[in-house]
Amino acid sequence: MPLKKVNVYLVNHTHWDREWYFSHRDSLILSDLLFTNMIKELEKHPEASFTLDGQISILDDYVAVHPETKARIKHLVSKNQLQIGPWYTQPDALHVQGDSLLRNGMIGILLSRKYGKTMSVGYLPDTFGFNSQLPFILDELGLKSFVFWRGIDIKKTGSCYFICHSLGNSRKVIAVNMPQGYSIGMLLDASNQYVNQRLDPAVTFIEDQSNRFEPNILIPTGNDQMSIITNFSDQVAKINEIGKYHYQISNYEDFIEKISHETSLSDYMREFLDPVLARVHRTCGSSRMDIKLAATALEDKLVHQVEPLMVIGRKFAINLGDCILTDAWKKLLDSQAHDSLAGSVVDSVAEDILHRLKEGNELADGILNTIKRLISLRLKLSSNQVVVFNPLPRNTVDYCSVRIV
Repeated sequence: MPLKKVNVYLVNHTHWDREWYFSHRDSLILSDLLFTNMIKELEKHPEASFTLDGQISILDDYVAVHPETKARIKHLVSKNQLQIGPWYTQPDALHVQGDSLLRNGMIGILLSRKYGKTMSVGYLPDTFGFNSQLPFILDELGLKSFVFWRGIDIKKTGSCYFICHSLGNSRKVIAVNMPQGYSIGMLLDASNQYVNQRLDPAVTFIEDQSNRFEPNILIPTGNDQMSIITNFSDQVAKINEIGKYHYQISNYEDFIEKISHETSLSDYMREFLDPVLARVHRTCGSSRMDIKLAATALEDKLVHQVEPLMVIGRKFAINLGDCILTDAWKKLLDSQAHDSLAGSVVDSVAEDILHRLKEGNELADGILNTIKRLISLRLKLSSNQVVVFNPLPRNTVDYCSVRIV
């Protein structure tokens, strides 16, 4: 009996840590070289494609230094050669409120539009675990799928590719796991040794993990801060002369489109915290507590004070620009990236993070103080009158302490 055909989809990508054991400025300098090479390679090879990590902040940083490249980038995005977004930064998806993830996606999708379309995949390649309500959050953002690495036990899901449901079965998304990480196909090489000892075995591993036949298999070909693989199509053609599977150039959207038509995808509903195939770094929950406390305080202030008060202010025709609020959120989201909030950063980077959170608090406090002052003036309060603001979406009865100064 002939072997069933297995199509392997190779995705040329980079995973970009905005800061880690190096600073944000260090990564910006590296992007000056690598992103410039990426643009040149894609223009030289119109059949090639590249996924820029799934966060738009790093592209915005690059374009701020090289504004002359914006038109070229828009052209590559329009041709589906360059996949960008949908996130603003690559978020920690476990230690933050759902509101932060929603704002991360909302801002990321909005900022991506100035380059054209955004990638329609909740791409989270290196996040250290996931909340069980992630499908709900992704669906709210219009993202019907996500690609991830850590936290899965394939014995529970039945396959690397499955339908992930939120609690209560209210939302669902297609989930694509990379069981060997996003770097298994890095340094792609059309040699017998590479194909026979690394690439083909990686595909076989995914086949063996599944309780069903997998006609379509994803192999990412990139790594941290890695440049685009050059002459990709030539290498894939040579690999097909060596390997036992059928390899082809693809991207995450196209791969998900392929498996979305499969009828045997299993169902799964729970969080992703199993350290079976990759570490989820549970100690991150208690590291750099000063960062976590400061980020949580700013997160609470933005969600439970600033945004409600801005709505109240608009009832009084106080229309502060959303751009100021967005700037405050960006200060927080920059600090909630998976390495930044996890605390797996050097001391100098931790100082940068805390300074950003200080700036975010200053913006938030400025918004609060301005709206409170203007509302008080509009109400024409007398010297013995006090105005109390209720940021809750319901009426409340409570005691308040007033301190006269």
